[in-house]
Amino acid sequence: MPGLDADDPWCSSWAVYSGTVQAIGIAGAFGELRSVDIAALELMAAASVVAALTGIADRWPGELAAERSAVLDDLLGPFGRRADKALAALRAAGATDDDIGRLGTQWLAALRARDPQNPVIEVQAPTERLASIVGEAATGFDVAVTPFAHDPSLRVDEVEVPATDAYLAAHCPDLASSGVGDAI
Repeated sequence: MPGLDADDPWCSSWAVYSGTVQAIGIAGAFGELRSVDIAALELMAAASVVAALTGIADRWPGELAAERSAVLDDLLGPFGRRADKALAALRAAGATDDDIGRLGTQWLAALRARDPQNPVIEVQAPTERLASIVGEAATGFDVAVTPFAHDPSLRVDEVEVPATDAYLAAHCPDLASSGVGDAI
């Protein structure tokens, strides 16, 4: 995913968020995975999503103040709320904060190494114990939460944030090259 290592931390946070949403969405649409497998991907990504959204909020550009609420609450918020539920599912299955941090590190490594020709991002839990926790949590998460591709709260296309789109296109060139910041 372009932009993960951008010099601007705001841009790199956007790259983690958008790369994650893209990776999970593509895996769900074209990867021939079961719903529980998509849930496992969400669990593996959850810590990275939360950190990325925090990074975006904490470094919000002053010139975009008018769109801050629309972006953080309406555009990104639904993904953050899902990630929070995923973290809760991991904790309920026995994951510690260190475990969750390790899963986040694995996810970021997978985003960096992602093969765009493969619809399913290749990521594995770093230990068998964590793989078991992810498996258990994914089973519960899959039952408790609307599947990613069918969650109506994730349909955020109607959220219009033209100043943010323009800012991303102008200030985050790696992201702009992959379409982030384009008004679609």
